[in-house]
Amino acid sequence: MKSTHQDIPIKILATEICEAFTIKLRSDGIIHSHTSSSVDFNVESLKKFNVVMGKMTDYKKAPLLITFDEFAIPPVETREFWALKDSCPYASADAYLAATLGHKMIGNIYLKFNKPGRPTRVFSQSEDAVEWLRTFLPASI
Repeated sequence: MKSTHQDIPIKILATEICEAFTIKLRSDGIIHSHTSSSVDFNVESLKKFNVVMGKMTDYKKAPLLITFDEFAIPPVETREFWALKDSCPYASADAYLAATLGHKMIGNIYLKFNKPGRPTRVFSQSEDAVEWLRTFLPASI
């Protein structure tokens, strides 16, 4: 039987909380960022996020899985900043997991109007998001 990535259990190698973000380095090389609705965030928060992600990835690019609490809504200025190609020098691609209709709508607006400078997609299923992100991993992982 052919082995798939789904057969390999994912371990969390490192976790750091940075303001509204819980950032985890997964054993498959994907960074998972979860945004809390209990803490406001802004462009400066995202810059701090970059510092943490850089340290976790040893300052190399990695695919980024992004999830949100149900009521965590990224402010307009953060969406504008994050869409810039160089806003996150360590993200090779962004996959947003839209758990609610509101998140899906915001994600689609983000894609259409902000036009992110790196590969970005919105997904409804975690498995689909991870499968897509794996295409951005270095061949050695």
